[in-house]
Amino acid sequence: MTTLGDIIYGGISGVQTRLPIGSTSQVLTVVGGIPAWSTPTIINKGSVGITIDGQGGVVPINTTGEITVNFSGTITGWQITGDVTGSCVIDVWKDTYANYPPTVADTIAGSEKPTLSSAIKNQDLTLTTWTTAITAGDIIKFNVDSCSSLTKIYLTIFINKTS
Repeated sequence: MTTLGDIIYGGISGVQTRLPIGSTSQVLTVVGGIPAWSTPTIINKGSVGITIDGQGGVVPINTTGEITVNFSGTITGWQITGDVTGSCVIDVWKDTYANYPPTVADTIAGSEKPTLSSAIKNQDLTLTTWTTAITAGDIIKFNVDSCSSLTKIYLTIFINKTS
């Protein structure tokens, strides 16, 4: 049984314990017929993304888009896809609302900018040069550094939420 927003644990004779997301309560589980208390592991994954549309033509260089992230967490990777095989590089900038707008000086992508190189898809799930901390209310801006052949680009940033 799955309930959105809750974690469901099986119990004795079909009895289940329901915990709200974010709960640190302990759970009674049965192992080999012996009840044991354990703290549940909660995985709170999220993502934010953007579609960059060239309006029927190749996406122009320096096209930008932005989103406001409404939760805190750690960026764990990115995935980029295109409408056709092509090449592009997108820089990712982040800043607070108070310091709006984000600029190239606020880049968080290091040397691992989301990139397609004569491909239709790519991803990086082991970021080593990114600034990965996100705070609720941060604004992320995406800037197309280069593009050829693509009329639409879809970029998703994966985040492990902490709040």
